[in-house]
Amino acid sequence: MDLDALEPGEELPYPLPADAKIVTIDEARASLKEASNVLMVLQAMSDEAHDLTDELEVLLDQLPMHDPHVMEVAEHLGGLVGQWQGNVARLEYLGARIVCMTPGRLEWYGVVDRRMALFSWAMGETDIEWYYRMEEGFPSRKPLIEA
Repeated sequence: MDLDALEPGEELPYPLPADAKIVTIDEARASLKEASNVLMVLQAMSDEAHDLTDELEVLLDQLPMHDPHVMEVAEHLGGLVGQWQGNVARLEYLGARIVCMTPGRLEWYGVVDRRMALFSWAMGETDIEWYYRMEEGFPSRKPLIEA
């Protein structure tokens, strides 16, 4: 889907990111299972990265920077960052983006009633059933009712 589906002359409240992908609701729904799985992996990775960072701080208080154990933990953290980037790239490929890690929210750029909108999903929901206008934000989510 592209911006041609918008109402002629529609002004976006803010520019879309350069890598933004505009999807239909069917495309968003088709990607939901994979996108939510990637989100859960990222949540676990975030917890692990936090723990490794805490461990590094403790180790650096007690050991020199080039100690083998410090280097091992730092390398593990660096590998985690690479995996993180790969998972975020996968979400972007699907057209999804993370809004919030906890409790976990995703959104997809789309068009509703010929106006730019964000299809919205939150952890615990079984389907993408909500949207909101770019200028409104998550608290103003509306039900996505298809004709």
